[in-house]
Amino acid sequence: MSVEELETGTGAAEQEEVAPPRTRRCRVCSVEINAASARCPYCGTRQFKHQPLLGWRGLIVLVIAVAAAVLITRAIINAENNSLHYDSYDSVNLAAFVPSGWTNLLLSGPHGTAVAGYVDPASAADTDTVRATLDPTGTPRSRMLALYDSLGSEAGVARGYHSSVTLPGDDTQWTVYYTLQGAFYAVFFSNACNGSVGLSVMLSSASATRLAEYALTLPWTAEPHCDGPAFSGRDGADTSVPLAPR
Repeated sequence: MSVEELETGTGAAEQEEVAPPRTRRCRVCSVEINAASARCPYCGTRQFKHQPLLGWRGLIVLVIAVAAAVLITRAIINAENNSLHYDSYDSVNLAAFVPSGWTNLLLSGPHGTAVAGYVDPASAADTDTVRATLDPTGTPRSRMLALYDSLGSEAGVARGYHSSVTLPGDDTQWTVYYTLQGAFYAVFFSNACNGSVGLSVMLSSASATRLAEYALTLPWTAEPHCDGPAFSGRDGADTSVPLAPR
């Protein structure tokens, strides 16, 4: 080692370049400080304070966002499913639900048959017809097959699904879907009153989507009053028509 090196105190090892300390900005005053410092030497702010994931401001924003999402979703569903609000009708022979605002067609049938019909005033193609017949011919399945066969020879009819469906409450009904002249139809067949009354519900709509919505609700709400005048030994609607002895 030279005299110069001894005088200056610089050796080979001391001449190696030393890396500068790692720094970071203070989270409050933004001054560059040592990254390992727990507090800023200038403003004294603690650098590693444990923060909640959201904080109270974030929590408020989250609550508002969730509430807005719920309200918007509900508005969209109500707008799209406006036709799914139903009123009930109840006569001495039949009881069922119909969509709100639909017009009663005031249909009538002979003794032994009760029929009710409703139509949407805004769309004449949207209808609901319920028919109950005393002492029906055949089973619901055979009546469904008879309709399906007859539709095969009707001009302009395109037949669709025909088989059984399970409605809410495990109620099994037989149904035929078809289209005719741009309208969509579904007919459901079942028995009631211990099999003594045959029931059919015919739905139609200009929209296949609306028909599917009606089919989820209306068929299983329709039922006859088993002791109604149309199915009893006395015809309260027309007493001038003689009744066959039972």
